[in-house]
Amino acid sequence: MNKRQRERYRKQLLAKRESLLQLVKAARSSETEANDKEAPDLGDRALSTVIRDLSYQVTAKERDILRRVDGALDRIEESTYGTCVSCEKKVQLGRLDAVPWARHCIECQELQDRGEI
Repeated sequence: MNKRQRERYRKQLLAKRESLLQLVKAARSSETEANDKEAPDLGDRALSTVIRDLSYQVTAKERDILRRVDGALDRIEESTYGTCVSCEKKVQLGRLDAVPWARHCIECQELQDRGEI
């Protein structure tokens, strides 16, 4: 991978990181609103609970992706970005185009999905 490609992926990852931070912030804001409201009846309390639960699910998922994005940015700084962390072969550019925070080549990702690595 050349310097220009690395820079392109770095910019994509930084944009994704910012987007994820905004989503987490919005979900936390919704959760805070749901917690702050005094629900006068059972229906309102149930709705507040649903909002809080959905907000937690969103933030957990987004935080996981955010950790992966941060890891990819670290690998760019360490000049190991684009190298599979399992087999150390090059990660296919098409895979990085689809999932810029990918840690594994397609073959190793399939093995990991099956629990073999």
